Amino acid sequence: TVSSWAADAVKWAVQNGLISGTAQGDEVLLSPKGTATRATVAQIMVKFLALEPVYTINGNDLSLYKIVYGANVEGSEGPTSESAEYLADAIKNALGIELEVVSDETDVYNYEILIGKTNRENRGIVSVDRDSFEDDQTYTWSVQGNYLVIAGIDTTTDDNTADDKSGRNVAGTRNAVYFFVREVLGVYEYSGAYDNDMYVYEPDPVIALEDGYSYTDMVWYRRRTFYMSGSINGCGSYEKSYGFNMSTWISGEWDREEEVHHDATPCMSDENNIQAVIKHVLEALENNPRITLITMGINDSQDYCTCETCYKLYRDYGGRAATLALLANRVSDAMMEKYPNVGIRIGAYEYVQKPPKNLTLNDNISIEFFTVKNCSGHPYSDTSCTVNKSLAANFQGWDDISSGGFVVWDHTGGFAYFMTPQPDWDTLLENVRFFADGNAREMLINSVFYGEDLPNGEEPDLHADLGNIRAYMLSLIYMEPYMSEEEFNYRLDQCLKANYGPGWKNIREYIDIISELGNSRDHNFHAPPSGHYLYDEVAAKADYVNSLWEKAIDAAETEEQIDRLKLHETSWIYLCQCATYKSLYENGTDAQRAAYEARNEYLYNFILDQRLLWTEGTLNLLDNYSAASSPENW
Repeated sequence: TVSSWAADAVKWAVQNGLISGTAQGDEVLLSPKGTATRATVAQIMVKFLALEPVYTINGNDLSLYKIVYGANVEGSEGPTSESAEYLADAIKNALGIELEVVSDETDVYNYEILIGKTNRENRGIVSVDRDSFEDDQTYTWSVQGNYLVIAGIDTTTDDNTADDKSGRNVAGTRNAVYFFVREVLGVYEYSGAYDNDMYVYEPDPVIALEDGYSYTDMVWYRRRTFYMSGSINGCGSYEKSYGFNMSTWISGEWDREEEVHHDATPCMSDENNIQAVIKHVLEALENNPRITLITMGINDSQDYCTCETCYKLYRDYGGRAATLALLANRVSDAMMEKYPNVGIRIGAYEYVQKPPKNLTLNDNISIEFFTVKNCSGHPYSDTSCTVNKSLAANFQGWDDISSGGFVVWDHTGGFAYFMTPQPDWDTLLENVRFFADGNAREMLINSVFYGEDLPNGEEPDLHADLGNIRAYMLSLIYMEPYMSEEEFNYRLDQCLKANYGPGWKNIREYIDIISELGNSRDHNFHAPPSGHYLYDEVAAKADYVNSLWEKAIDAAETEEQIDRLKLHETSWIYLCQCATYKSLYENGTDAQRAAYEARNEYLYNFILDQRLLWTEGTLNLLDNYSAASSPENW
């Protein structure tokens, strides 16, 4: 398939060892229509130029360097020593060079890679202009003489004031190391299904960082929190928040938070309740001087106040969120004189998700927007989706009346039916970008309760529905929501390849099929599998999708790849069994019914053996299990 005009050149390149083809089963073949990676082209150029690998900083061989971290730097995301070790491992495995890792309590050395804020800055050896950083997610790396500085904003003390952005979080330095390793060293990290991260090393043969070389960038979402294992470079908030539901703020009985969590929300227009909230907020700020954010919202209940005053406010301001918004403004006014730098965050959740009209929130009030009324299988901006039709309008409405920004608590997965394959792969990038366009800078993925304590001391271990792949891709999008679709697809493909080996393309095709099948239904995150998919459409694809998983498993090269494939296949088996129950069991032959029951038995035992998440708040509590019934009813 080499074009005729290129045949002679290709023969020359092969004869001279510049290209050697790729493995195709038992053969090694040229792939002229394939995609060349950066590493492939680099290797071709190295062979052509007969180069030996060169790795230097300011002309000094990299092997001369030590990695130095700040000994007393500790932040909400861990010490910078962990970032230093991460860099050392990357250099060793990618470049074959082993560097010593030491703290800045050691004597100054002639050649150092400085991680985060070290005492070398205090001594004037190097400098980092942190005052120019927008926030703690900004990162930089630069060559200053014989020193390479890789840094962000670090925490060095425990008494930082709210307006001191020089000491809130160590995530900036971690970002700096993560992106340096990826962009400069060509080391790509991928999450595995069993909490074991995997790395692909594609270093350029020549990495020469000259004196004066400098790069500064930032991560988009400053907070990236995951209720699912598999994320890369996640980050909690640097804000020192203090938050309760409305019952607790009114009573001031902090220890009873869990007891009243699901009680009806008390009246928020009652002056006595308003004064109680103000009193308790001011007490909390007085007793906890490091608080930078007060959070409040309704109780986790659908019951709202129906008194005459509240109803009048609902009518006057066009929605039940009016009383919460007005209360937040009253609290803000009371705080302003003594605590002007403390923010307030209110939750747009359940019956207060629709914003009020004809009022403006104070500047220090931000919104936590919960996508509890969403269909993640369709774009959030898609008004033709019956579930999403109001979501975009609500989000825009809050943006219109507030200037404090958003935290988005995104419900992107299933809750009542965790095993259901989520059909949102074709909307993940668009939906995260939707919030970025709307002034959101913090994201929390609320897909599964990974690691939550459950009855009898048990903990859920694994999520069947490609959980780590989904968390990995979302973590990339949270850092770079404006990446291209081509970049998104390339990263997804590379992660699948790292997890599954040679059969990864079959799973990529499965993802595309699931996404297409999910477009037929509008669903919410509590919907059963029949709410996500039309069973007739799934059943029609069942044999073909079964063959994709079989091919992927047959092509696997390691036991680890097989384990991951079998784990994630169970989500498809679950959906397939639900969708084919009528055709293969109720209307099937004796042989089909027997095969159906055998596959149910396999699924049931796998769920128990692997401790798979089953539904919200439960682990393996399959009280209604029967091999002769659809898994949807277990």
